[in-house]
Amino acid sequence: MMKYKSIIFILALVLSSCSTHKEAKSNILLYYGKTRCLGKCPVFDMYVHENGTIYYEGFENVNVIGKKELKLSANELKFLKGELNKLNFSVKDKLKRDIPNTILKYKGKEMVLQDRNKLKELLDFLEKVNP
Repeated sequence: MMKYKSIIFILALVLSSCSTHKEAKSNILLYYGKTRCLGKCPVFDMYVHENGTIYYEGFENVNVIGKKELKLSANELKFLKGELNKLNFSVKDKLKRDIPNTILKYKGKEMVLQDRNKLKELLDFLEKVNP
């Protein structure tokens, strides 16, 4: 959970205003979000665009509450795209009630997981760029 807060904090340092955030839902490369649980789980939405711009909105139990914007380097964007192309969207978790869901949407496909070990390298990277 501490890693999520660190990533969310980094994203928050760069993210911007509400008017810019409206652009968050166009030209999306990846949507990454975490859902609520019955405890103190981080809850946020993060949109990564084809050009490396990231729009983030933190809701609960994160270092940054609100909307922010940042930009991935060319190398970070290349790494992310490579990891996304390796994903197997047929992987399904048996979802449990009090465990937060990790949601990834990429190229019209959606993955909902509760076991972060299935995507450890990708999620570790996303946590590094999350405020």
